[in-house]
This record gives sequence, structure tokens and C-alpha cells, in this order.
Amino acid sequence: MTENEPSRRYKLKEVCIRLAEGHPLYSDVPLSSPGAALQVMRKEMSQFDRECLCVVNLNTKLQPINFNIVSVGELNQSIAAIPNILKSGLMSNAGAFILLHNHPSGDPTPSQADLTTTRKVIEAGKLMGIPCMDHIVVGGNDRYCSMREENLADFSNSSINMTAEEILRVADTKPSFEGGTKTMADEKTMDQAAEAAKEAAQREEVTIKFGKGLAEPFTSKEGKEFMRITVPNQDPADKTPWASFVLPAKAVHENQYGKGLWAKIPADGKTTVTKPTLMGQDDAGKNVWQDVKTDVPNRDLKAMVESYKTKAPQEKTAEHRESAREKLDALAKETAAKVSVDKPKAKTKSKKGPEL
Repeated sequence: MTENEPSRRYKLKEVCIRLAEGHPLYSDVPLSSPGAALQVMRKEMSQFDRECLCVVNLNTKLQPINFNIVSVGELNQSIAAIPNILKSGLMSNAGAFILLHNHPSGDPTPSQADLTTTRKVIEAGKLMGIPCMDHIVVGGNDRYCSMREENLADFSNSSINMTAEEILRVADTKPSFEGGTKTMADEKTMDQAAEAAKEAAQREEVTIKFGKGLAEPFTSKEGKEFMRITVPNQDPADKTPWASFVLPAKAVHENQYGKGLWAKIPADGKTTVTKPTLMGQDDAGKNVWQDVKTDVPNRDLKAMVESYKTKAPQEKTAEHRESAREKLDALAKETAAKVSVDKPKAKTKSKKGPEL
């Protein structure tokens, strides 16, 4: 550039992102709780003839702020990117959110794709600091399915269980629109989608929670670190040694309070459980034990390890328990009685009258 040539100035444009209000929904009761907002949204979404995905944003007191229809899809699917699901919550300074979508067929049973999307949304919410409280599928005739109530997903928000890549990964079957004409997926794309669905099913996991006292670390002959987890006897009368199973040490983690442990294992897999079994007695009369190995489905293994959660609380006896105050009063009475017995009685003088 020469001295006489004018200097050039380049500009970088600023863009402003603001929330725009749409049409409101009205209710006959105050919209001060998630339940009240859900009643309104369920009624609204049950009228759609196509699947739509909706987010209800909540403040830190779990009071509804607003709702956002994220996407409207086809008769049996509604596709939405994870960032779009969280966008309205971020712009509304939401403290939490609830996800809803409808099934025009009337059956509110979640599909495998619904469960996969829910798990991704939960993990994304953890990363962004906006926890997902529930995902509700709305059907016909006031039927609905709450994934939180049915324990179909882990809404505890205790730890992040997915990488960012896994959260943002989308299926190759996502339809695209070019020039107003829908591009149908070719055979290769369908094969890729089937493979992705198979991988998603294999990635489905169950979380097993147990106390630190039930885990024992050890090192194999090859130098690998493992953790032996003890399975409590479900029958209190069973005095035989407890069963156990082994997991890689890196698969076992502390909970957020540092007082317990948890591990994730494939939901459709099996784990070898070792149970010492009494085979008889030897010539000296000592019991002979032998380890019997059994492949247990991982869903059943979770129930075995966490059997204490389903035990009924012990019934309170009708016997009266003496309080500390009653014990103190009884001790005082006993001491007073003892002192009165040991204390010598005072002699009393009797006055004699005049002899007649």
C-alpha cells in the first residue's frame, strides 16, 4: 500500500439475539407449579396431528417461565437438535426445564429414539447447568407417560455420563429440505441408521449403586486393576458367604457425597456372579465350599445389589419404651425409698397421765 492510497477499514457486524413472544396459553388456575403448566401443555399438544417437541422452562423455584415449541415433525417423529432444545432456556435464564412431546397415535409409550434423545438432553442440561426434570409423552384421552415416574431415564443429575460428541451425535436419517423438495434417504443412509440404532441399543446402560464397604480392590496377575463387589444375601436367614462379581476399577466411581459407589454396565449384557456353595464335609468334619459361577442379566444384578431398597421397613413394636425422664424419676423414687429405710427412726416420748 502506497502513501497516497487510502487505508481500508473492515467491519465485523454485531448481531442481537432476543426472545420474541408468541401466542400465550391461558389457564383457570395459577401457573405457579410445573404440574399446572403441564396440564395446560398436555391439553394443547393433544390437539396436534403431527409430533411436536416442547420445552417448558422453569425458574430456580421450579415455577414456569415460558414454553417453546422446538420443532414440529411428521406423524411419527419430530427431530430437534440438542442445542435448539436448550436455546430458549439459556436465553430465559431458566433454572431447569421439562421436555414434552406428543404421539398422534394416542399411545404414550416412549420409543427407543425417545429414550435415547432424553438421555442426551439430560446430559446436555448437566453441561449447561440447566437440569432436565422430566420428559413427558402425551397421548390421547388424557393418557401420558412420565419418564421420571416410570424410571425410564436417570434424572438425578449426579454426574456427567456422556461426552460432548455423544450428546451432539445425530442420526443419519435426519431429513433435509433442498429447494422445497424433501430428499429421501438412500439405501446407504438407511444401513447407517440401522447400525447407529444398534450401537445406541448396545450403549444403553444401567447404574448400580452400592456402599464402599461392599467393594474390594485387587490387581490381577497381568497388573490390571479390578474391583470385587459383594452381593448381599437377600434372605436374612442365609448364613452362607455372600456372592460377588468383578468390574474394572475404572468403571467404579464415588458418588457426589463420597459415601457410596456406583458403576454403569450394559443394560442388555450379563455379568458372572460367583457364589460359594456348600458341597459337603470332609473326613475331618469340616465344611467343603466350592465357587459356583452364574451369568446373571445386568438388570437382575442391579436388583440383587440394591435389594435393600425394596425391603419393607420394620414394624414398630407396641411395647412401651421407657423415656429418660421416666428412668430418672424412677431412680429418684428408688433412692428416696432407700434413704427412708436406712434412716433411724426418731424416738417419740409419750406423756403419761396421772395415776388414779
